[in-house]
Amino acid sequence: MELQQLRETAAAHFKADGFPTTKDERWRFTDVSRVANTEFSTEWKASNLKFKPLGDYYLVFENGKLSSEKSKIDGLPAGVKVGSIMDHLDPRLGQLSDSQSAFVAANTAGFTDGAFIEIADGVSLDSPIHLIYLADLDGAAFHVRNFISAGKASHVTVIEEYIGQPNTSYWSNAVTELFCADHSNVDHYKIQLESATAFHFQTVEAQLGENVLFSNHSFTLGAALGRNDIRGKLLGEGSEAICNGLYLLKDKQHFDTHLFMDHAVPRCNSHELYKGILDEKARAVFCGRILVQQDAQQTDAVQSNRNLLLSRGVKIHSLPQLEIYADDVKCTHGATVGELDEEALYYLQTRGIDPKQGHAMLTYAFANEVLDEVKSSAVKEYVGRLVQDWLE
Repeated sequence: MELQQLRETAAAHFKADGFPTTKDERWRFTDVSRVANTEFSTEWKASNLKFKPLGDYYLVFENGKLSSEKSKIDGLPAGVKVGSIMDHLDPRLGQLSDSQSAFVAANTAGFTDGAFIEIADGVSLDSPIHLIYLADLDGAAFHVRNFISAGKASHVTVIEEYIGQPNTSYWSNAVTELFCADHSNVDHYKIQLESATAFHFQTVEAQLGENVLFSNHSFTLGAALGRNDIRGKLLGEGSEAICNGLYLLKDKQHFDTHLFMDHAVPRCNSHELYKGILDEKARAVFCGRILVQQDAQQTDAVQSNRNLLLSRGVKIHSLPQLEIYADDVKCTHGATVGELDEEALYYLQTRGIDPKQGHAMLTYAFANEVLDEVKSSAVKEYVGRLVQDWLE
């Protein structure tokens, strides 16, 4: 489908249905009326925000548009293309993204820029590709579209980082589509550090061929209101999808996470671990659904959502789900909500550790299980510092 036709179809859908309401089952715990009732501008300016690259190659987007001056993609090996999606429109664009989603429709109709990454067959990129999105334009909306294609037997690590200026209100609305060909290895990270008064919504869609190893790690610390939709389609035998996440929420932050893993063929694995730490009056939603279709025998799927509540004013809605139509499978799911272990805190105090320090140590240990799953040493070190700063 041509881009113009794709945009027109999405715009018509968005105009007809508008934003979701809490009457929609998929949105019953998340009220987006604050986004729907806000007028956002299409103005643009260069960003003054600072950033730190986590790899040799990086693209910097300032308030929704690529900055060639601040980006660095020199020296890419043969077989690797990195640039603006506006210069590389792949015919598969829009094939994966959920057209029934208002936020995806709004993005498709109005995206102004985004990243294009293509890795040729058999190419392995040692350094991560870091996509950096800077937002410091009050009252604006940023729709970025990312397209990632990993060829057969290729290997790539992609980091998406969203950075917002404190006390700036804007709407960040992103979509990332990933096509993972047979025997590829794709390691995808998302670090969300938006302004505490901003709105952030993103949909990540991944399609896996045969014997693919795909991992997605999401770290959420910013935004007043937001949601991650992460959807995987396992279409080739022997593939594995790993989805881990950590959300740290305080004040009156509200963040929603929806995961959907579609097992369509036999002998595939999916493993999901999401942890949340909530303080003050924060709200979180976790909805994880694993679908095992009739032909997907010998599926191994595990889903876990664990939440640590640091105060009495927080609230979490956790909805892990299994939908199984095959009989030779191994699938489990579970959710826990609790507080810090008082006995463990007491034990630390008996060893001379200050109560506040002991509290931070146990909270960090709770989060560290997700950090341990991170392969990238640069991401692990960086996010580890962010978690420690948040706890302080």
